Amino acid sequence: MEHISDAPKLEDFTALSEHQEQTPGSFFGGKPVLHLHAPAATVKVPVEQYEAQAGLRQLVGSIAPVPSDGNLNIEGVDVWVTSRHLLLYSPAASSGLQISYQAITITAQDGADVLLELNLSDADTADEDIQYVQLRLFATRFEHHATTTAETETQSGANGTTSHNDTATAVWKAISDCQELNPDPVANGEEGGDGEMEFDETAPGATGWITSENMADFMDENGNFRMPAGMAVLGGEEEQQEPLGDGAGRSRTAAELDAEEGADGDDAKWQRTG
Repeated sequence: MEHISDAPKLEDFTALSEHQEQTPGSFFGGKPVLHLHAPAATVKVPVEQYEAQAGLRQLVGSIAPVPSDGNLNIEGVDVWVTSRHLLLYSPAASSGLQISYQAITITAQDGADVLLELNLSDADTADEDIQYVQLRLFATRFEHHATTTAETETQSGANGTTSHNDTATAVWKAISDCQELNPDPVANGEEGGDGEMEFDETAPGATGWITSENMADFMDENGNFRMPAGMAVLGGEEEQQEPLGDGAGRSRTAAELDAEEGADGDDAKWQRTG
């Protein structure tokens, strides 16, 4: 969790509906995409975790958090679900938190709450020393969430209101979608599930196919085909190939073919059609 002091503003983001209308070439280097904004939400934190984390206390303004069922309820917190970070900002405290999606280890909907478990430790921290914080987000409404007309009609009840469970579902889905946009990075030297080293299959030549991107690796300075050093040949070294017969790799003349047919007799002549 990182502390932020500047209040997020709508102009800081690209609306999801606008983003979905853009071409792929314009996706990179632009503003973060706003997937959902839930104003004046409540953040519920276990008492012992609230007392241990100074960052959480920065969400509290002049109004003390309300204790309830072992939790402290921090009210009036704006939740901003963006494509890069989850932002929790308290206008009353003029302070907020920026949470990376890689730090979120659990995302679940529990009734009208969205349950988040955060890993606050570094990747090299021993398992027994990892610090976790559990947050519950309770939102009563959300805004700036791109939906189809049908979805809007379904989520909106009488007088334009929505049920708390529908709001929780929307918040949970937005966070889950953004988690998929920000997967955990694979550390250098990290092994896959089968014990083999992971490699980037999208790298030129990684899969063994010759493409326009790696063609130069298979050509010498004269434009002749060559197999790069260390490149495995189909079948590998273990597969023993039988030697080819005499004349393999060259074209034979018609006279040679006629001579062979003469030696084989008339029974073989029907095989040749030209």
